[in-house]
Amino acid sequence: KVLKNEIRNILQNKNIKFHDICITNEKLTNVKNNIFCYLTSIEKDILEHLIKEKETQKSVIKENILKIKSNLETNSLESHLTRIRKKMNTVKTSIKIKSKNDKLYIIS
Repeated sequence: KVLKNEIRNILQNKNIKFHDICITNEKLTNVKNNIFCYLTSIEKDILEHLIKEKETQKSVIKENILKIKSNLETNSLESHLTRIRKKMNTVKTSIKIKSKNDKLYIIS
C-alpha cells in the first residue's frame, strides 16, 4: 500500500515542459512570466497528448481521452479545446493549438 502511494505521488508530480509552459499536476504555468492557471484533468490530458505527439487526429483524443466513439457527433472536444486555448491566453504563452480537418497541431 505504501509503495502504491509513493508511485501515485511520483506520477502525479511529473512536470511536462514545452517551450514556455510547464504543466505540474493540473497547474499550467508560463515559466517566463510565472502566470499560471489550473486545468481540469481532461484538459491536462488533452494538452499533454498534444505536447507529446505534436500532431494528432481528433478521433484519437475523442476515443482515448474523452472515451467517446469517433463516429458520434459531439462538440465536446471543441469545447475542451476552446477552454484550453483561453487558459493558454491567460498565461500569455506563444503556443497555439491549431485545427485543420480532423487533425490537431500544437505549435510555438
